[in-house]
Amino acid sequence: MKKKGTLSLILTICLMLSNISIQAFGAEEDSKGLEKAIVAAKNIVTVPDTYTEFTHSSSERETSTGKMRLWRLNWAEKEGKNGYVAASVGEDGFLYEYNKYTGIDNNSGLAKVTKDQAQILAEEFLKKVTPKYAAQMKKVDNNDNIISGEEYNFSYQEFVNEVPVSFININIGVNKYSGEITYFNGENPEINGTEYPSLEGIIDSVTAEKSYLEKLGVNLKYYSYYDYKEKKMKIFAGYSIDSNVNSAIDAKTGQAISLVRGGLFPNGKGDYAGIAASDNNVMKTNQELTKEETEAVNNVANLISKEKAESILKGTSDIITSDMKVRDISLNKNEINQGYIWYISFDNAYGAVDAKSGEVISIHSYNLESSSNKDMTKDEAKNIAESFLKKVTPDKFAKTKYEDIENPILKISVIQDGNIYSLNYVRLVNGIEFSGNSLRVEVDKTKGKIIGYDSNWYDDASFPDISQAISKEQAFNKIKNISGFSLQYTMIDKNKIGLVYNFTRLNEGYIIDPINGTRLDFTGQVYKENKVPSYTDIVGHWSEKTVKELLDNGYYLEGDKFNPDMNINQINFLKYLYSSSVSNLNDDEFYDMLMQSGIIKKEEKSPSSFVSNQDAAKYIVRFLGYDKVAAHPEVFINPFKDNVQEQYKGYAAMCYGLNIIRGDNNGNFNGTRNITNAQAATIIYNLIKSNSK
Repeated sequence: MKKKGTLSLILTICLMLSNISIQAFGAEEDSKGLEKAIVAAKNIVTVPDTYTEFTHSSSERETSTGKMRLWRLNWAEKEGKNGYVAASVGEDGFLYEYNKYTGIDNNSGLAKVTKDQAQILAEEFLKKVTPKYAAQMKKVDNNDNIISGEEYNFSYQEFVNEVPVSFININIGVNKYSGEITYFNGENPEINGTEYPSLEGIIDSVTAEKSYLEKLGVNLKYYSYYDYKEKKMKIFAGYSIDSNVNSAIDAKTGQAISLVRGGLFPNGKGDYAGIAASDNNVMKTNQELTKEETEAVNNVANLISKEKAESILKGTSDIITSDMKVRDISLNKNEINQGYIWYISFDNAYGAVDAKSGEVISIHSYNLESSSNKDMTKDEAKNIAESFLKKVTPDKFAKTKYEDIENPILKISVIQDGNIYSLNYVRLVNGIEFSGNSLRVEVDKTKGKIIGYDSNWYDDASFPDISQAISKEQAFNKIKNISGFSLQYTMIDKNKIGLVYNFTRLNEGYIIDPINGTRLDFTGQVYKENKVPSYTDIVGHWSEKTVKELLDNGYYLEGDKFNPDMNINQINFLKYLYSSSVSNLNDDEFYDMLMQSGIIKKEEKSPSSFVSNQDAAKYIVRFLGYDKVAAHPEVFINPFKDNVQEQYKGYAAMCYGLNIIRGDNNGNFNGTRNITNAQAATIIYNLIKSNSK
């Protein structure tokens, strides 16, 4: 589901790389290697003759087989046009990534390529990219709305001995209007010098499940979500397996083992992404005050002065020294804690202090130049970090638990990035982790000193009761029913493949309500799966072709059955109308959107009432933005043979003229007659065709 904006960003990055990567290799750049890369790419993908602006760059990338030269090739149109082709080709000739954008918007109306046709095109391309291994690749459920937007999206996974290979995945996008392959990304299935373990001597799945529960477990945690619209913090409990994303059960020994994650093109969902997201949430809650507002707060509240905040930061550690000059000071409001924070930037450092309590919230040094030859161990860094926490925030530190990267049973949270250890201490409440709160300390191992500290802590948080929580076994089974728990081949070392039992689609994240066992989303609401249904009750029905074509375009009614002859109610009709563009809204939010858009009026809201032909005509005309015209029935002539109520005449006539509602076989509008799901499909189908002209 790559949009043109995303693809443009990719091209921009590639062009930027062309300016910096070439210098790295300079004269050593192999012209023959570039020529081979160009030929390899053009043997697989088609570059239009008009894409004459060619740029390239090269770099070394780490792969499962060691370092490899990667060529980034870019062809673009000239004269202000936006079309481009971008390809990444390894020195082994494998196409690792491909994106194409024509620069032309052709995404209106119904798809000109069916999903089945697109899948054939995707698999033909797959054979070109991986001719040796295409037969081992199988289409897998990517658990997404595969027909939304401009593309069909297909995911393929390698299978060996009928067992999925977790680290060999390929994604292909097909434009549903032109049938062109618009993107491809994947890893090279060939792993030199490695073998896939046989299936002999493996434990059965029941034993594996028991071992998973004993050695890895399903973890009960508290989670948080701040609703910026309602300005409310929601804290909820949930069982999850997110602490085990880098672990699995060895299929032969039944022991917990660590996995190797990552690849040539990381997905950005590792621990750094989580930390960044956490920091982002904190920053979103801070609203900088104007000068006048700052003065008002200082005059009214019992806040410490900016001078006092500066003094606290300089006295906390040697990160900010007494000789450092202040560059900028601001007082911001923290919406979550409803307090105020002093933010102060210095030469090569910055800090944040709670403006009421004087507690240090954050402190960081920008001066990362190494001035020592120390090589501190993680345990030494941990001792320094904990001494610091006992000094800065002893009460909070006493309510935390350290997360150890080397323990496969716990989540990765100590990150060694060059010379820096980042250590995380998660908050414990009622004996379980609260993933939304933690204390993080950064230690420079070459200097033996702290260079960063962040406190993310909700002081007045209220935590729900979990005394009636379901068992871990019950939670495990709930997740298993959603995701599946089975044999997989996976990387357990840089050049070693292991056979394990594990959950699938781990990157989706699974949170199970500990009381009723339902799946929750990241906001704590019941999870809504954004997945297109496969109806079991439309075969042979007169609406079958229409319903299927709408499915290919992202229009659907939720559920395994379409119930074509059942009368449709208001909320289902409107959700059907918006199903390709609006998702993940609850019913109240959905109606708020409809009323703001003018589709219905407040007094017309009646989710369970049936929709008549005249209601449908009214909603469709409003959807098209012609309500002000249709609201004047005196300028319209009734095109139907039966009478149409005066207030609906404009809506009926416009739908007739646009070939959206043409009446029954006798030419009657039947305004008050309720419409069925199948008839609603026909109306929406006609609307899309009409609106695309």
